[in-house]
Amino acid sequence: MKRAFTLLEILISVVVLAIGLVGVVAIFPAVIDLQRRAQDTVIGQNAASSAEAQLVGTFVENPSLNWLDWSSTYGENDLTQIRRFPVFDVLAEDVGISVRDSRVPVGASDYTYDFLWDAAWEWERRDNDDAFNVLAETGDLVLGGGVTNKSILTNQNNRTLPTLTLTLADRLMPDAASGADPRYIYDMVVRRVDAGIGFVPRGDSGRRTYEKRVPADRLDELPLQMAVFVRRVDRNIRVPLGVSIREAITGVYDDPELDGQVPARNRRLPLAVDPNDFCKLVQNGKFGQHRYSAPIAALLRDTTILQSDPSKADVWDLFDPVSLRHVGNGTNATSAAERLTQVGQLFVDNTGTVHKVTAIVQKQIGGADRDVLVVDPPFSTNSLDEYRQIIFTPQVPVDIRVLTTR
Repeated sequence: MKRAFTLLEILISVVVLAIGLVGVVAIFPAVIDLQRRAQDTVIGQNAASSAEAQLVGTFVENPSLNWLDWSSTYGENDLTQIRRFPVFDVLAEDVGISVRDSRVPVGASDYTYDFLWDAAWEWERRDNDDAFNVLAETGDLVLGGGVTNKSILTNQNNRTLPTLTLTLADRLMPDAASGADPRYIYDMVVRRVDAGIGFVPRGDSGRRTYEKRVPADRLDELPLQMAVFVRRVDRNIRVPLGVSIREAITGVYDDPELDGQVPARNRRLPLAVDPNDFCKLVQNGKFGQHRYSAPIAALLRDTTILQSDPSKADVWDLFDPVSLRHVGNGTNATSAAERLTQVGQLFVDNTGTVHKVTAIVQKQIGGADRDVLVVDPPFSTNSLDEYRQIIFTPQVPVDIRVLTTR
C-alpha cells in the first residue's frame, strides 16, 4: 500500500507554490515598465527629431515671421526696413540673456555675461508678462519680449522687442493634424555661448574668470544656444466622458454649448508639479491647482563632481545631487536630488553637454554613505570655472537636443 501525502505536506507545497507565483507575478509590472521605457526611447527619439526640425526649420532658419504680426503695437510704418526674420533673431537681440547683473541699464556700452542657462526666462521683459509665471501657470512659452541695445523703430528710441508665444498646444506631439492623442511635449531653455569675445572684468578673479564683459556692438557675435527637452505626457490623465486627452490638455472642446472651451475644472496639465515644490510630481494635474513642470536650473559646488577612480585625472564620472546649491524655480533641494537620482535621467550642463545617469552607487562623503550618480559622458574636471550649472526636468526626458544658432 502506497503512503499518501499528509495534510501538512500539502500545505507546505501550497505555500511554496504561492511564494513562487508571487515572485513570477511581481516580475510582470517590471517587464511592462521596461517595455514602455524602451518604446518611449524609440518613439521619443522620433519626437525629439520632430521638435528639433520644428524649431530649426520654422523658427531658427526660416525668415517667415512678419513684423506685421506686431503691427498693433508698433505700426506698419514705424518698423525698420527688415520686414521678415527668423523668430530667434528676437532672442538673439535680447541683451539680457545670460547677463550676470540684470540691473545693467539698456544702452550700456558693454555687459557682463556668465553664459549660464536662463531657465527662469527672467531677463528684461519691459511691459510684458513674466514669462516663467506664464509657463508655470498655463504651459505656454513666451519668446522675446526683452530689450535690445539697438533701436528697432525708425527715428525712435524704442528698444522693446516683440514677443511670440509657443503655446502648450503648439508643443504637443504628434500635432493635432495627425488626429492621434498627444504623447510627448517639448520645452526649451536658452543661453549665450562664449565665443572668445570680450575680457574678464577687472577685479574679478578666481571663481569668476569664466565671465566676460562684451561690448554691446558685438552682441551679434555671441551664438544663442537652446536645450530642447522632450518628455512623455502623463499617462494617468483622466478626462470627462466624451472629452479626448488633447481637448482636456489644450482646453479646446468642440461643443457649442460650452462656447468652445472645456470648463477649467476639467482641464489637465500634460506634466504637473506641486505649486509649492516644482520637483514634486503630481499625476492628473489640474489647471489652477498645480503648476506646469518646467526645466529646473541648479548651481554646482566644487564637491558636486567626484571621481570613482582618482588615478584617472581627467575622468570625473560621479555626481552628488545632494550638494547642489541655489536650485531655482520654486524647487525644494531635497526633491531635486530625488528627481535626479533616477537611472536614465538626463541633464545638460552649462557647456551644452548632455549627461545620462547610468547607475546609482554609494560613496562615503563626510563620514556617511550617500547615493551618488554615475554619469556618462563623464566630466573632464570638477572646476567651477568650467562646470557651474545643470538643467534638468523632474520627469525623465526621452531626449535632450542642444541647438546652436548664429
